[in-house]
Amino acid sequence: MPELNPSPVVDSEAEPAFSFDVGRYIRALRRYAWLLVALVALAVTGSVYYTRQQPEIFEATASVQIEPRMADLLGQGNEMVAVGGGPSGEYYKEQKQILGSIRLLRETVVAKNLQLTFLSDDERTRLPLDQQYDIAAVRLKKRVTIQYPEQNRIMYVVVSHTDPKLAMEIANQHVTTFDQYSRGLLTAGTAQASSALSTEFISAEKALREAEAKIYQFQKDNDLMAVSLEDRQSLVTAKIQNYSSKEDSAHSRSRELASRLEILRKLATSTNDVVETPILAMGNSSAFDALRAQYYTEKNKFEELQREIGPKTIEYAKAKSRVENLRLTLESEAKRVLGAAENEYNAAQKFERDMGGEVERFKKEILELGPKIVAYNALARAKKGAEDKYNILVSRLSTSEMSGRLNKGLDTNVRPLDSAQLPTVPVSPNLRVNIMVATALSLVVGLGFVFLMVFLDRSIKSAEDAQSSAGAPVLGIVPVLAETEAAKLDVRGRDMYVFEHPKSQLAEACRSLRTNIVFSGADRQLRTIVVSSANPREGKTTMVLYLGTTMAQSGQRILLVDSDMRRPRLHVSAGLPRGIGLSNLIVGDESYDDAIKSTEIPNLFVLPCGPLPPNPAELLMSKRFATVLEELGKRFDTVILDSPPLGAVTDAVVLSKQTDGVILVVHASKTLRDEVKRASRQIKHVNGQIIGIILNQLDAKDHRYGYYNYYGYHSETKETAEAS
Repeated sequence: MPELNPSPVVDSEAEPAFSFDVGRYIRALRRYAWLLVALVALAVTGSVYYTRQQPEIFEATASVQIEPRMADLLGQGNEMVAVGGGPSGEYYKEQKQILGSIRLLRETVVAKNLQLTFLSDDERTRLPLDQQYDIAAVRLKKRVTIQYPEQNRIMYVVVSHTDPKLAMEIANQHVTTFDQYSRGLLTAGTAQASSALSTEFISAEKALREAEAKIYQFQKDNDLMAVSLEDRQSLVTAKIQNYSSKEDSAHSRSRELASRLEILRKLATSTNDVVETPILAMGNSSAFDALRAQYYTEKNKFEELQREIGPKTIEYAKAKSRVENLRLTLESEAKRVLGAAENEYNAAQKFERDMGGEVERFKKEILELGPKIVAYNALARAKKGAEDKYNILVSRLSTSEMSGRLNKGLDTNVRPLDSAQLPTVPVSPNLRVNIMVATALSLVVGLGFVFLMVFLDRSIKSAEDAQSSAGAPVLGIVPVLAETEAAKLDVRGRDMYVFEHPKSQLAEACRSLRTNIVFSGADRQLRTIVVSSANPREGKTTMVLYLGTTMAQSGQRILLVDSDMRRPRLHVSAGLPRGIGLSNLIVGDESYDDAIKSTEIPNLFVLPCGPLPPNPAELLMSKRFATVLEELGKRFDTVILDSPPLGAVTDAVVLSKQTDGVILVVHASKTLRDEVKRASRQIKHVNGQIIGIILNQLDAKDHRYGYYNYYGYHSETKETAEAS
């Protein structure tokens, strides 16, 4: 017997988790067309009722022409440009805001006593008059719209109200208010501008004087009256450069004298005769040379006397004394040269230190000038800003005064254009628009509801749903019995309905199903067929009896085997005992003739399940069951096995490996597509053969899906049934 691998796998040909079936949605729209029509009718009725309940609103429109701002006669009015751009465009935006401002609306309220219209009696009684005007202006603003549609020189004042005459009067009065405001603004604005400029001029003049005073005080405090801060800075910088140069020269001179003094000191401490050393020569004096020459002359004379007359003569003593005196004089001169060199070196060092001190002093002075420069520049900038503002205000004040004199007698640039006319046709409510909006919204809501129900409903609704979910053809569609007729039948009566009503629509559907099963096995003979379903109570046992009945009526010997050893029901519908059956044959303790029972239907036999075993799946997988199934195939033309649901146990999967194929029963509008997919994958995973799908319990009166016409399932009239 082939091995069964019950491990779950994913079918590579399985339908994706989400697929958009256009036909499914179209069928749903046909089904719920009454709902859409009802929603549209309800929405239209509601919109008509709502429109009739709303007060009629009339609109009155008055227009005003606003010329661009008049050119300044002094040449400063460069605002005569294209409307909508540049300064003139900004001007028209300002005029639109002014035209719709609360201030002008308040003036209109005062002119027409509109507080009597927009305020209740209680509000007029307890509120002061000014507050009444303010509240009425705010409420009027909600009814007034300023339109500037074509961006030209014309603006429109649109007033909406339930009273057409009052709307017309308010629109005309508001244009008049704007005209009066513009005329008063031309002169008052010039005087106000001149007053403001005068105030600014006084402030600017005061600021300029204060800035000048601060600069003067700063110069006085920092000794900058005779020389400017920039000149002072340049002078100090020049001195730093001069003293730095002298310091460098003094440093070089000091190093030179230090070297000379060091040599003289070494010569003075040497043991050589002072006359022989170059000390006297380094004194840079011609007297030293004459004295040294005299010393050598006297010494030569002394040596001659010593040789000629000897040391004991007076001449000898005198000559020796002169030589010694000259020697002492030379030694004294040598010491004087050394002292002069030391004094010169010390003087050079002092001069170098003095120059360095001057450099440091002027550096400190230049550092002290830094904050003063920053402060002075800030004061200078403040003075410059005050001076510029002062000059500008002087020019503008002069121009403003001249413009005020020249503008006297000029006309305003605001002109009322068209007065508002008495409206006769209300603009709201619009019955046609409301009906269109209500219809569109109801359709959107209805379609959304239908599509949502279709999207959320995952049950099998049609043969296409069943075929795409199982990946197998639909063999037939079995209609549901009428409610009145089904209520009269018990379980056995419903299962035997095809036998007892051979001319019924249900019997005709089962015969078509039998034919399709025969044609589905055209290339092979279907001798053993398993009938199963994805879930319990989907009608598989009933389908087994229907198939067995129609096949037996065609002359074949049909055996129905109750292989559901968990909840058997086939023997109940056939009216047979369950004592001896399939489980006895598998264990070998009963004969076939005793186990197989005949029925009241010719050529139809039933093999009950027998005693319920504790291990049904193991019995069905045994070699003994394969032997029993082979023997039954020899005795009958077709063996149909009623098996448990695939979603609960694996018995049907086991049977699919030992039979010619499996027929899946799908309960319309109850079985989910995912459950059918799962059941189909279980069969295909063990290389089982799915013959096809039986779509059970589809409402024969519901022609939403159009399958009965295709298969020829038409309801019989009473006369046709009686004739049959």
